[in-house]
Amino acid sequence: MSGQEAGNARERAAAWLMRLQDGPMTLEEELELELWLEAAPHNRAALTALARAWRLAGEAADLPMLVSARADALTALSKASPHAPSPHRRRAYYAVAAIAACLLLVVMVVIHLQGRGETYRTAIGERRIIALADGSRLSLDAASAVEVRYDGERRALRLLSGRARFEVAKDPRRPFTVSAGDRMVVATGTAFSVELLRAETRVVLYEGSVAVLEDGPANQAPRHVMLQGKASAPAERALVPNTALVIPASPKALARLEGVDGVRSASWEQGQLVFSDEPLGVAIERINRYSATKLSTDGPATAALPVSGTFNAGDTDAFVDGVATLYGLRRRQDGDAILLGPARR
Repeated sequence: MSGQEAGNARERAAAWLMRLQDGPMTLEEELELELWLEAAPHNRAALTALARAWRLAGEAADLPMLVSARADALTALSKASPHAPSPHRRRAYYAVAAIAACLLLVVMVVIHLQGRGETYRTAIGERRIIALADGSRLSLDAASAVEVRYDGERRALRLLSGRARFEVAKDPRRPFTVSAGDRMVVATGTAFSVELLRAETRVVLYEGSVAVLEDGPANQAPRHVMLQGKASAPAERALVPNTALVIPASPKALARLEGVDGVRSASWEQGQLVFSDEPLGVAIERINRYSATKLSTDGPATAALPVSGTFNAGDTDAFVDGVATLYGLRRRQDGDAILLGPARR
């Protein structure tokens, strides 16, 4: 199929779509449409593609800014029927098709702009609680960001960085999804948190239940995240309140479950960071959300040291002193950063 043929198919499909949106067709029009669809496979494909785009547009097609344009297109279309054979009417038809195609483009641009949603962010050391439109509550840790997109059929959020807790208002008609990296958490009414770390994604369940999926290509059904040693069982079957699902960033590694204290694990909302045998590297990522002075380690061995204790968010010096004393580490100032490593012998 040539580019011109494809363009012609799209133009005629746009005009037919506008006619279908305007109400019932006459028998003659239905026959003409059927003959056009059967004339070439790409005709049906073009109409199907535009119809799908139109459905995605949803309520945007009725926005005031589009109503007059749609009315103009339909008026012109009534004066230039798609089955009119004369050259004059064919030229008029293509003009109408162009109007319809432009209208559809405007609709999709509006949808794209609306689809960006609203992004909530926190700065270093800042925490926020946001009441969402449906009554759900979003708690943002420091240096975190969440994008929120609501419409009539879904509540779609994406954790862009850091950590957030979600208290979900029940609405079985609209699933509540939180994407983080290439994972997606689906809930209808529950409380949970999602955290993005360099080496892993963590989902802590406080109440209710969730499904945890691999957020793959749009044309494929999402796959359930699987547990270590239980490759045939989706992780959420074992994810009960007061447990955390830890999903390694490596695609070859399976997820694992950890028991948590629900109150202590959410203590960051009150300004305290509680660690229970956490790897030093993970603890440092959380500490760094609260201070302009960034911590790092000199290598994997130091980053793997287990850390336990309760620290005030933002008190980086107390954390460094405690860890350095416990493991005999040396702190080295590197500009505005602090590097932790073994003391020289």
